[in-house]
Amino acid sequence: MTRTAIDLSHRLKKLPLTRLFLFCIFFSIAATEIIVGAMGLLLKGEITYDYLLTGFFASLCVAALVSSVLIFFLNLHRLDKDALRTSEERWKFALEGAGDGVWDWNLQTGEVFFSPRCKEILGYDEDDYESRILSWESTIYPDDFQRVMSELQAHLDGDTDSYSNEHRARYKDGSWKWLLTRGKVIDRDTNGKALRMIGTQTDISLRKQAEEAVQLAALVFENGSEGMVVTGADGTIVAINPSFTQLTGYTPEDVIGKNPKILQSGRQDAMFYQAMWRKLVTTGHWEGEIWNRRKNGEVYAEWLSINSIFNSDGSVNRRVALFSDITKRKQSEELIWRQANFDPLTGLPNRSMFRDRLEQAVKKTHRVNSSLALMFIDLDRFKEINDTLGHEVGDALLVDAAQRLIHCVRDTDTVARLGGDEFTVILGDLDATDSAERIAHSILNSLAQPFQLGSEKSQISASIGITFYPKDATELEDLLKNADQAMYAAKDKGRNAYCCFTPSMHDAMLNRIQLTADLREALAENQFQVYYQPIVDITTGAISKAEALIRWLHPVRGLISPDDFIALAEDTGLITEIGAWVLRTACSQAKAWRNQGQPSLRIAVNVSARQFHDMHFIDTVSAVLIETGLPPEALELEITEGMMMHNMEHTIAVIQTLRVLGVQISEDDFGTGYSSLNYLKQFPIHTLKIDKSFIRDIGSDPDDAALVIAIIAMAKSLRLSIVAEGVETEQQLAFLRDQGCTQCQGYLFAKPMPEQEFGAFLAGPRKD
Repeated sequence: MTRTAIDLSHRLKKLPLTRLFLFCIFFSIAATEIIVGAMGLLLKGEITYDYLLTGFFASLCVAALVSSVLIFFLNLHRLDKDALRTSEERWKFALEGAGDGVWDWNLQTGEVFFSPRCKEILGYDEDDYESRILSWESTIYPDDFQRVMSELQAHLDGDTDSYSNEHRARYKDGSWKWLLTRGKVIDRDTNGKALRMIGTQTDISLRKQAEEAVQLAALVFENGSEGMVVTGADGTIVAINPSFTQLTGYTPEDVIGKNPKILQSGRQDAMFYQAMWRKLVTTGHWEGEIWNRRKNGEVYAEWLSINSIFNSDGSVNRRVALFSDITKRKQSEELIWRQANFDPLTGLPNRSMFRDRLEQAVKKTHRVNSSLALMFIDLDRFKEINDTLGHEVGDALLVDAAQRLIHCVRDTDTVARLGGDEFTVILGDLDATDSAERIAHSILNSLAQPFQLGSEKSQISASIGITFYPKDATELEDLLKNADQAMYAAKDKGRNAYCCFTPSMHDAMLNRIQLTADLREALAENQFQVYYQPIVDITTGAISKAEALIRWLHPVRGLISPDDFIALAEDTGLITEIGAWVLRTACSQAKAWRNQGQPSLRIAVNVSARQFHDMHFIDTVSAVLIETGLPPEALELEITEGMMMHNMEHTIAVIQTLRVLGVQISEDDFGTGYSSLNYLKQFPIHTLKIDKSFIRDIGSDPDDAALVIAIIAMAKSLRLSIVAEGVETEQQLAFLRDQGCTQCQGYLFAKPMPEQEFGAFLAGPRKD
C-alpha cells in the first residue's frame, strides 16, 4: 500500500499541476452529484437513512482524500518553486562572485541572451549590445578570430565535449581585453545538429597581465645582462641566472645551496658587511659598489643591488640580488681621475693634486704642531735642450729628473710637476730647517749628474726655492708665492743653487716683475747700448778684436749692468731678440770701423745659450753678415763651456756650420766648467778665453798659476789661440807673456766703452 502511494505520488508529481487541479474539481463535482442523488432516493424511500449516512460518510472520506492529495501537491509545487528560486539565486551569486557573464545561444534563430555582466565586461550598458551572435563575433581581435571560430565550430560539430577559448576582445572604448569564453551545447536534434548552447564569459585581463609579467620576469632572469642571484631567508643561494655564471664563472652546481660569501674578495672588511646587513635588515634594500672575486681568482668591481621579498607576516621570504660588472667603468674613472690629478709624462701629481696634497699637509702640520717645507724647483736652461734636441729628448730628461727627485726625498714626501720644467716638493714633519737644506743639496747634486738620453748626453742644473710653514707663512697662497720668490733668488745667485725665503725677497720679486715689464719696453724704445772692450795683441800692442757688451740705459734707474738683466731676459725668452739686436749692431759698427782704417779689426759677440740653440740661429747670423757687409772671418762668436756641454752633437753641428760660413768661434770662461783635453778635441773652436777668476790671483796663488800654465799649454797643443780675461796688473801681464799668451783683455788696457769713445780709443796711441 505504501509503495503504491509513493508510486502514485511520483506519478502525480509528474502530472502538470493544472491537470491535477482540474481532476480534483471534477472529482468534487461528481461526489456532490452522488450525494444529491442519494438525498433524492432517501426522500422517495428507496434507500434507508443509514445507507445514506454510510454513503455520505464514504463520499466525505473520498473528498477529504482528494483534498489532501491536492493540498500535498500544492505544497510540493511550492517547495519546488522555492528550491528553484534558491538554486537560481545561488547560481546568480556564484556567477556574480566569479565576475562571469552568462550567455545562451539559440542556434536556430541566431539570437543570444547576454547577461548584464556579459555586456558590462566589455563596457556596454543593457541596451548597447545586440542579442545576436554577430555582436559577439565583431568584438574578437582580428588575429584571434580564426582560432576562436575554428575551436567553436569543432564543438558545434561534436568533436569536443566542451568549448573553452582565451582571446582578445574589443572594449567599448576601443581598447582590448582578454576574455575566457566557455560553453557547451545542451540540445541537439536527432541528427546531432546543435540547437542550443549556453556558457560563460570571464574577464582574464589581470590574469594575463600577471602571466605576462611572470613570463617577462623569467625572460629577464634568463636573458638579462645583469647577474642575478636569489637566496632564501637563511642566505643560501637557491637560484642564479646565466649572466651570473658569465660574470663570475660559477655554475649553478658550484653555488646553489651555498652562501654568497664564496664571492668575497677580501677588499671589504667586516665593518663594511656589518653596515650592509644593518641597512638590509632595517630597510629591506641595499645597493652600492663592492669588489668580488671570480671563480678564476680575478678580482672585479660590481654595482650590487639587494632587495628583500617579504611574507604577509613581514618575515623575509627571499632576497634577490642584481649586479653588473663595473670594472671597466672603474678603470675608466681611474684613468680620468689620474689624468685630472697626475702628470701623464712623469706620473707625478700635477698642479691640482699638488695643491690638494699641500692643503692636507698644512692641516696635518697644524694639527700635530709640526712644520713643513715647500720647495719650488726649476731646471736651468731646460728650454735649450728642448729646442735643440727635440721634445722627445726633453720629455725623457723630465722623466729621468722626476725619478731623481723621488729618490732624493722620503716616502712620505710629495714630488709634483707643475708643468714644463717646474717641480715642487712637499716635505712634511720636519724636525729642523737644515733637514730641508740637506735634501736641497741632495737634489742639486743628483740633477747635476749627466743625463744619458739615448745617444745624447746632456747636463743641467736646478734652482730651488724653499719656504717653511708656519715660520714663513700660514696661508697656502703665501707659501706658494714665497717658494716662487726664493726660487728666483736662487736663479739670481747664478743657478745651480737653493735659497730659503726671506721677507726681503718680496721686494726683490716686485722689482723683478717691474724689471721684466721694463725689459720688454727697452727693446722697443732703443734703451739698449753696445759697449766695446778691446782685446790686445800683447806682442805688438795692436787691438786685434773688440768684444761687444750690452748695457741698458734705463730712463729711471740709469745704466744697468748685464748681470742684473741677462738672466731675466733668458727666463722670459727675450734674450733671443735682444741677442740678435746686439749681433746686428756690433757687426754694423765693426764694418764701419774697418772702413775707417781698421781693416783687420774683428768683433767678438757673446751668444746666450737660448740664442745659440735656437733653430733659426744660423739663419740669423748669415742674414746679419749679408745685411751689414761684414766679412764672416771678422766675426767671432763667444760661447760658454756650459752651453757646449748641454748637447754636444748639436753644438758641434752648429759650430761646424758657422766655420763653413767663415765665422770664428771662441770658448768663453774656459776652466770654470768641464775643461778637458778630450772635450776640446771634439769642438772645432778657434780660441780659448781663460776666465778672469784664474787670472786674478796668478801672482799670489800657485794653484791658479799652475792652472793657467796648463791651459795655455793645452791650447798650444791644440793650435788654439789664447785670450786672457780680466788682466788688471803689469805683473799679470808679464806672467802671461812669459807663458806664451799672445792676447789679453782687461782694465789694464781699457774698460768697456760706448761706441764713440771706443772709436777714439782705436785712433789714439797705446802701450806696447
